[in-house]
Amino acid sequence: MKAAVFKEKGRFAIEEIPTPEPGPGEVLCRVRYCGICGTDLHNYSFGITSPGSVLGHEWCGTIVQLGEGVKGFSSGERVMLYKHPGTPEPPPRINPRALYSAPARRGAYAEYTLATASSLIRVPDEISDPAATCTEPLVAGIHAVRLGNIKISDTVAFIGAGPIALFMIQRVRQAGARAVYVSEISAVRAAKAAELGADRVFNPLKEDFISEIVRLTGGRGPDIVYECAAAKNTLNQACQLVARNGRITCLAVYQEPITIEPLDWYMMQPEIKFTTNGDSTPFDWEIAVELLRQKKTNVETVISDIVPLVDIQEVFQKLLKPATNKMLRVLVEP
Repeated sequence: MKAAVFKEKGRFAIEEIPTPEPGPGEVLCRVRYCGICGTDLHNYSFGITSPGSVLGHEWCGTIVQLGEGVKGFSSGERVMLYKHPGTPEPPPRINPRALYSAPARRGAYAEYTLATASSLIRVPDEISDPAATCTEPLVAGIHAVRLGNIKISDTVAFIGAGPIALFMIQRVRQAGARAVYVSEISAVRAAKAAELGADRVFNPLKEDFISEIVRLTGGRGPDIVYECAAAKNTLNQACQLVARNGRITCLAVYQEPITIEPLDWYMMQPEIKFTTNGDSTPFDWEIAVELLRQKKTNVETVISDIVPLVDIQEVFQKLLKPATNKMLRVLVEP
């Protein structure tokens, strides 16, 4: 089978590798689409993945072969990867760099992928294959909205408008947000944020978005700030921006040291409630699948490109420059 094999920092190679055989309890799936996740971009660009690995975990596909002992699934069924197989337990305390560097990672930037049967769920008939690949980032957004403890008439700000933030804008509106403001350097992402419900979108390279949002909120600042950009100064900006006794939820994944300057905001913010969004719950998945099934969140409007596997190297390089590319959510079609 063809696969995009990680070779070294910043480089994939399309290679023919053996199609895996499912062992006991495993299922072989033909990959239909695999979404490009921000963590894949980080691992690729910083080289924290073992050479020889195949990345890609936000996929939808069709079962083609069942391993010994697999029950409850049949060949031909549409499935996607599920993050919470079995009884939920506290996650182990492991260094994510060690996890990403583990040998022989086999993901879905390939024609076929293996998965344990317990880590799969069926895709309902009402959900298209492209929409199914958006389930996990939608789950992340749902979990973040719940962490933010949004209340009716809260004001909300997003720093960064990547795919997860774009899904979240719809959700915070549905949850009762009074106003939504966005800081984003990409013109394409900014336009989509406005289309999906943002009241104002600012380019932080051209505007003092902190002063403007504070002014628009009557001098208070937003009740909730979602940090989705992972730039060197964006968490500090979130602290400067948020209202007194407000909430900051960080979805960004930082691979390098960032700058925090408390004197910029400490005296203005007697209490900031800070949460990170590194996980989800089975309930978040239940909500996401139901929203997609009932067409209550439009994820396909955020899909800008479907690209062949052979173009993955070029596409990753473009995605590393969000200010200049015109891509939003990108799916790889093996």
